[in-house]
Amino acid sequence: MRTCLHALRKAAWIVGVVLGSSSAGGQPAPVEVQVTRSFIADLEFDWGRDGTYCATCNFGAGNARFTFTDIKNNLWVGNIDPDTGNFVPPNGHGMLAGTDAAQADDFGNGPEWLNGPQGSQIAYMKYLPGMPHDPANAGVAVATFDGAAWNGDFIVDGVARYQPKGSLDVDDPRPRLVYQNRAGSNFRAFARYLDDPASEIQLPGNKPVCSRNWVPATQALVYTAPCLARSSSARPAQVYWYDFPTHTLEQVTFDTGVKLYAVAWRAPEFGNDYALATVADRTDIVIYRRSVDSGGSATWTRVNTIPAPAATPYVTSPEVFVHNGKSYVIYQVSSSLQATDFRIPTHIAITGIDPAVPSVRLLTNDDSVIRVRQDPEYYITTLGPFIYYNRYVPATETSGIKLEGIWRVDTGLGPAVPQ
Repeated sequence: MRTCLHALRKAAWIVGVVLGSSSAGGQPAPVEVQVTRSFIADLEFDWGRDGTYCATCNFGAGNARFTFTDIKNNLWVGNIDPDTGNFVPPNGHGMLAGTDAAQADDFGNGPEWLNGPQGSQIAYMKYLPGMPHDPANAGVAVATFDGAAWNGDFIVDGVARYQPKGSLDVDDPRPRLVYQNRAGSNFRAFARYLDDPASEIQLPGNKPVCSRNWVPATQALVYTAPCLARSSSARPAQVYWYDFPTHTLEQVTFDTGVKLYAVAWRAPEFGNDYALATVADRTDIVIYRRSVDSGGSATWTRVNTIPAPAATPYVTSPEVFVHNGKSYVIYQVSSSLQATDFRIPTHIAITGIDPAVPSVRLLTNDDSVIRVRQDPEYYITTLGPFIYYNRYVPATETSGIKLEGIWRVDTGLGPAVPQ
């Protein structure tokens, strides 16, 4: 997910890294640990993030990795130690995977992983070599590792396509991409098989759709429409499930509340039925359950509403993972409706989804240090799930934000228990 603004990129050169306390001061929130001083915007972990470490996968490169684009438009793949949660090397510059790559704030998102028969690949935005870095000279590219080096290039008909998201089913024989046809507003979203440009189809509705995510172990997408800027209480954005091969559309939500974000997964709490998490009116995490009858008809039921803490009532950047048979949502909370207001401290929260067991916890607080924390990502180490995020000293009337690199907290959920 996107974490930074253009001002942050500039600040990385001017301000540099400012060290902060790594202690939680003995408070209930876990200790915050600095992972790297380097400015790494919108990193994304490979599939080892789910606690499925595989040292021999990807031609022996393993799957304990992350990718990001630096401020010089280089695409990198770094490694993470699955036992300690440390970055190797600390600055993330493990292997160069591409050049002329767009930065996270150029188009609103950084590089994303894509899994298929060639192992873990990277879908990202790339500029035409030697051309000005503007949307007219950009498009969707995919980087592939051959066992020795990474090679990245535009996909067929990839120029003038933007913000790719790849399917993440390991060893999927036909991985898929979803992207949009222009930068900025008034775009339309399209999906295709990576290896077949003729398979490209426009997502239904003839309107911008946001928060596009592939659903694991299916060929379906979930998304919200219309996008938030076009949504209102009179015409709220709703969530949809779209089966790509059959072109079948299911509307998931019909209730009031402007929906933002949508992610679906198999939930052990619901007998392994699919669940979906979305954010309604920026204040509530709402959970829906998908039930399929003997005739194949699907029904969605709202099963839980999880409000944000009263002092920090606005939610953004939800991510979902499953650990030891339970689902968890991590997210950012703030007292400001503006998610990128770098004057306002923010926090990282976690919750389960079982309506019978309320479990919201703040993983960070203001008791020892006041900071802005953004873009939480999970990685399940052998010690248990860690949450990684960018951390900043808040801006004031007289000074800009100060970058502190990537930090992490331990969720306290403990190691994986053999099933």
